[in-house]
Amino acid sequence: MSLSHVPRLNPSELKLVTKVATKWCHKHHISPYSDQGKAVLAVTTERVLAGERSSVILAEVIQSHMAIRRYQQPWE
Repeated sequence: MSLSHVPRLNPSELKLVTKVATKWCHKHHISPYSDQGKAVLAVTTERVLAGERSSVILAEVIQSHMAIRRYQQPWE
């Protein structure tokens, strides 16, 4: 995740991003430090910057985004 967005988050937004992304990663057994975890942080940050404040909706957006990313990746 690019840290260029982080300074634009106010403390409550940063707390929301951290809480939602960490909870989602923990639930799906993904390290927040992995490439997948960074993608979760990036999409969560983007949606919060766009004005989303609902943790439920943010979790749904993450789920949808990660399903699309998994589909786009080549078979291993």
